[in-house]
Amino acid sequence: MAEKGELWTFELLGLCLVTFVAVCNVTVFYNFFNYLQALGISADLRGLLVGSYSLTAMVLYLLASPFLNAANAPRTMLLGMMVVALCGGSYLFVHSFWGLLGLRMINGCGQFLMGAGAMTLFVSLIPMEKNGQAFAIYSIAILLPYGLVPAVMDALAFLIPTPPHGYAGFTVMLIPAAWIVWRIRRRRGRAGMESQKQLPAWSDIRANVTQLPVALLLLLNTIYIISWSSMFFLIKGFADQQGIVNVGSFFTVMTAVMITIRLFAAKLFDSLDKAWMVAATFAVVALGYLALDNLPGAWAISLVALIFGIGMGMGQPVFHGLMFEVSAPNFRPLNANLTLCAIQAAFFLGPVLGGAIVARWCYHGYFLFSMGMALSAGAVAVLLVRQR
Repeated sequence: MAEKGELWTFELLGLCLVTFVAVCNVTVFYNFFNYLQALGISADLRGLLVGSYSLTAMVLYLLASPFLNAANAPRTMLLGMMVVALCGGSYLFVHSFWGLLGLRMINGCGQFLMGAGAMTLFVSLIPMEKNGQAFAIYSIAILLPYGLVPAVMDALAFLIPTPPHGYAGFTVMLIPAAWIVWRIRRRRGRAGMESQKQLPAWSDIRANVTQLPVALLLLLNTIYIISWSSMFFLIKGFADQQGIVNVGSFFTVMTAVMITIRLFAAKLFDSLDKAWMVAATFAVVALGYLALDNLPGAWAISLVALIFGIGMGMGQPVFHGLMFEVSAPNFRPLNANLTLCAIQAAFFLGPVLGGAIVARWCYHGYFLFSMGMALSAGAVAVLLVRQR
């Protein structure tokens, strides 16, 4: 844990930068679906290749997280960087379906090692009294690549002959990230991490996961990301149906509000009751879906984005911070990585569930379902308040 409640340390900021680099090497695949189409791979197999990445990471978060601790986290991150770098270059040579399927699964393993290793060490360093602010910074590191990487790739398109050249090129960022991890390991030393090396027993892990506050937070975080991921993939179709030309402005406004809240209102995450903030998050998200379902015109789309930006902006730091608070110290790394597992599962389930609802009941049905899901989650959050 950071000494005397320090937040702006080399270790914490360095791990945020490592996380930023890791997510950059995920978001660089934003055009992967179209690239697979250019290779002549059928649409149904394209979905499998895209989804196999998250599914692999999800399984590993579920099965391998108990074996991670502050002592082995730096080695885990460095191994993950090696795997991601090798995979990034391999897209230049691998073009068959089976080859790409294996490559995507190995790439998912590398991303798991990087992300889970960083989170494991991160939660062992953050001060309890500033955990909300710490996770606000961490969540910005995750959010920024989604806005920056596609724009950078598009701006440098004249220098990038094919998408795989972009995938390989972004792995160069792993070099400074590896130096940061090496420096953290040197600064901390083995003695500083040895006390956190012991692995918990499986019976203790089972007892930890079945605690009501932990189980409820995993459920609520899954619902939160399902709401985010389904909207991310479905809003374009709704905008086309409504004649809204520049739907990109929706995400620009929403992302800007999310970053602003996490950057400038971070202290509120530690001064206010996080359980009530979870309930408020879902209430605002439900209001956003109500606004989408009753959209008066294209002019109002930015106002709706503002609503979603407020709701989504509160969510991630609060979920991570509250999980940190309700967890026993020896289970904080595991529960933090189980939260990331829930995120991976929700990113897979969100588009599938949302797409099925739109296909059967159109966007009106999707908005009503999402509104009901958010309100139900808010009610469960009130139960979490009582449990605390």
